[in-house]
Amino acid sequence: LRDCRSGDGGGGLPKATAAAEALQKIVPDVEAQGIVLSIPMPGHIDTRETIETSVKQLDQLIQDCDVVYLLTDTRESRWLPTVMAAAYNKMMINAALGLDSWLVMRHGGDTRINSSLGCYFCNDVVAPENSTRNRTLDQQCTVTRPGLAPVAGSMAVELMVSLLHHSEQHNAPAPRNSTTFSPIVTDATASPLGLMPHQIRGSLVSYTMMNPTVPAFSCCTGCSSSILNAYENNNVDFMCQAAYSVSGTYLEDISGLTAFRAQAERLFDNVDEDWEIDS
Repeated sequence: LRDCRSGDGGGGLPKATAAAEALQKIVPDVEAQGIVLSIPMPGHIDTRETIETSVKQLDQLIQDCDVVYLLTDTRESRWLPTVMAAAYNKMMINAALGLDSWLVMRHGGDTRINSSLGCYFCNDVVAPENSTRNRTLDQQCTVTRPGLAPVAGSMAVELMVSLLHHSEQHNAPAPRNSTTFSPIVTDATASPLGLMPHQIRGSLVSYTMMNPTVPAFSCCTGCSSSILNAYENNNVDFMCQAAYSVSGTYLEDISGLTAFRAQAERLFDNVDEDWEIDS
């Protein structure tokens, strides 16, 4: 934080650059590079040239790495890295903070191969969009309790280490859900270091943690096969269309969410009609 501040008339360092330099001070032989870039996001309109440059740079970075930690601020800023990590079947560890709760989860990888675990967006029935529009600064920022970030960060690292000790790594199955706080563990869902949950949801209000397992959603806007195929077909055009679609309908149409919601509405209408007949 000291390196990033802009006090006394001087300009502070970008966070990525300051973090890389701090790592080198702690461990002199570490190879760390801070890269400053803007992640293209759904609903955030920008020029095609800017989007193309950012997409190509981020795409290459994710291809070159072994593990991706997803720690960005907004929900929509997590979308493109999620798509890229799934398309290249990379291990992705996602951490998100609330006021007094936190989420750490592993994404399932390429759903077109054999992944059955969901990503950050698999619970959504709407596409990610611009969450900062028409919001004041305090509504855009997350205020969190001081101890939350270190707890979530340590859990994220430990989850990665456990996955790396399993033969299938991030494609390893997760424990089945149970009616208690303790998930059902088998030899296939544990590494030599112990449990490998899909999600870790913690609360500082009750000082508890849960480990739900969520399956991949076939109409997910982040990891469904239709989304991954569209990205691989032409990633720049795909990102431009998503950025220019302020309402989010572009991603909903491609992923199948539009048709999914329409079908759900028809089924709901049929239930209402049956209820009226029975009553």
